[in-house]
Amino acid sequence: MKKILFVTMIALLLLSSVSFAQENPAPAPTKQGVLQSVNLNDIKEFDKKDILKKVPLDTEKLVFNIYFLEPRQILNFHKHPATDELFYIVEGRGQFTLGNNQIMVDSGSVVYGPENVFHGVVNSSNKRMVMLSVQAPKPVKMVYAENANIDCPVCGQENIIPDGAKEGDVIVCPRCHAKLKLSKSSDGKWIATQL
Repeated sequence: MKKILFVTMIALLLLSSVSFAQENPAPAPTKQGVLQSVNLNDIKEFDKKDILKKVPLDTEKLVFNIYFLEPRQILNFHKHPATDELFYIVEGRGQFTLGNNQIMVDSGSVVYGPENVFHGVVNSSNKRMVMLSVQAPKPVKMVYAENANIDCPVCGQENIIPDGAKEGDVIVCPRCHAKLKLSKSSDGKWIATQL
């Protein structure tokens, strides 16, 4: 399944005329339009305070994003009502939450986020993470999940609470691997207690 998703992402990139290997890229007219190219190493940049997102390609049909995450940073839980998104982890390791599922991803992982399904990523490692995403069709609208994050009481790592979580559910912190039981305070905020 990962190979199919990876091939799909590569096909999307080729269809949109993106090249990562070309030296000294210069737009060149083609019958289909203008060739657009970007070298990941030329735009690689990190911000200690916030996740950094760059959009090196935005066509009539799709958007190509690159996310740069320092250790402990998080791509908050969100969804796109009418747009699919395909993620490819270039480097790093972390936890990807898709709907009510959580999986560990690392360099080479591909994750498909279907339209209208909440998704987000936690860089739970001590290393930087670089992640590519392709979104289509346009327009891309974003809806953030409310009350979807919680800090681990053991290590302080911000975690994503899966969609549809209930009081009494247990999640595992992707950083310190503590088992955390979920409950709610009187004002409806999530509380995590180590088991």
